[in-house]
Amino acid sequence: MAYYSDEVMQRTAYWANQLGSDWQREMPIRIHSSDIAADGSPEWHPDFAKWMMKAEGRWGKNTDQRLRTTRVMRRLRRVAVREYEVLYRVLVLHERLEETTIWLNDRAERNNIPFPPHRPGGPHYIQKDALALFICGIEFASTFY
Repeated sequence: MAYYSDEVMQRTAYWANQLGSDWQREMPIRIHSSDIAADGSPEWHPDFAKWMMKAEGRWGKNTDQRLRTTRVMRRLRRVAVREYEVLYRVLVLHERLEETTIWLNDRAERNNIPFPPHRPGGPHYIQKDALALFICGIEFASTFY
């Protein structure tokens, strides 16, 4: 049974592929280099230092596609945390939607979140809910991209 139209699913798949590949490339792999900084602490890896500076806005207006994606995802995290978490788990960590649904339920249970009124005995989330969060997150990101 299809919950969403083919058009919605095709648009979601297109943008998930586009945003996911950019987002993964933007995230630095290494935090520290093998060198020691002047103050004796581990020195930041150049990729991580560059990423941190972009995060703080010190690089000015950079139209780089990957940076655009990162900014959109940061904005999504500020306004819709759950959608951000679902996108991160699926697009960056490569989890299947089933695994993300399990994670959402574990998180809700761990945080003692009451069951929704329409599901008094649980679960908090079903796969249809995780898919809706994913679609909403992608729609937000594609709109503000």
